[in-house]
Amino acid sequence: MTEEPLELRRLERRDTDIELTYEDGTTLTVSYDNLRHACPCAKCSPLRNEDDTSMHLRRTIEAYPKEKPLVKTVGNYAISFEWETGCSSGIYRFERIWDLAHRRDPDRGRPYVHGAW
Repeated sequence: MTEEPLELRRLERRDTDIELTYEDGTTLTVSYDNLRHACPCAKCSPLRNEDDTSMHLRRTIEAYPKEKPLVKTVGNYAISFEWETGCSSGIYRFERIWDLAHRRDPDRGRPYVHGAW
């Protein structure tokens, strides 16, 4: 069953996570570690394709100092997060954030493939 994402109305940066409030009043959270692990950029995405590299990526992210990222909107479809350490290249479509907030695989089981989609 595919659930369509609701419109994101508010995003609050907290110490260890973001709190998302959607149009129906639902409030969900996503930890910064989970956001960073789900980075959709061309550098980070391939690292989640295999168990060993995905686990190494997770451990690397957990070793970074805890920080609140800067948050910027990208058009009307996405958000980017700017970290002082680690990768800041990812553009997170609102659907990706929705999946993360619902504890679902934002890649939907698809491996990263370089090139045109």
